[in-house]
Amino acid sequence: MTSRIGPSTTAGPRSWTENWPCPSVPTRRHQKVTYRLGRDIGPFVESRALGDFYDCPIHVILDEHVHYEPDLCFIARGRDTDPDSSVFRGAPDLIIEILSPSNRQHHTETKFRHYEQYGVREYWLVDPDEESIQVWRLVDGKYTLLGEFGRGLTVATRVLEGLSLDPAQVA
Repeated sequence: MTSRIGPSTTAGPRSWTENWPCPSVPTRRHQKVTYRLGRDIGPFVESRALGDFYDCPIHVILDEHVHYEPDLCFIARGRDTDPDSSVFRGAPDLIIEILSPSNRQHHTETKFRHYEQYGVREYWLVDPDEESIQVWRLVDGKYTLLGEFGRGLTVATRVLEGLSLDPAQVA
C-alpha cells in the first residue's frame, strides 16, 4: 500500500490525507482583526523607527522546546541581530494574540505562562466578541494587568507609548 503525502487529487474539493494534516487556518474574522491591528500599529512603529512590527506569522523561538508563531509581534529597534533569518530567537517586546473559542484556553493559559516565563514585555489578548483588549505588562518577571480596554477606550501600552487604538475599531 502506498501513502500519499499532500492534497488528494480526487474529484471535488481538495482534502488532506492523514499523512499531511490540514493546517489550522484562521477564520476570516480573525484575519480581518489581524489586518486592522496591523494597519493601525504598523505605520505607528514605522513612522517613529521603533523597530520591526510583524502582522503576519514569524517563527519565534523562546527556547529549544518552546516555539510559537504569534498573530502579531513587535521587536524593538536594535534587538534583532539577524533580520534576514526566518526566525526570531528570544522574546519579542510585544506579542498580540487574537482570541477565538477554539484557542482561548491555549492563549490565556499556556502561551500566557510561556510569554511571561521567557520575558515578553507586553502581551495583548484581543477578544473580538467582547471588542476588548487586555494588556499585560511584565513587572519583576510576572505579568500585571495594565488594563482591559473596550469600546471607546484608548489602549494603554508602555511598549508603544503614544499609540492611540480603540478596540471597537479593530474587532
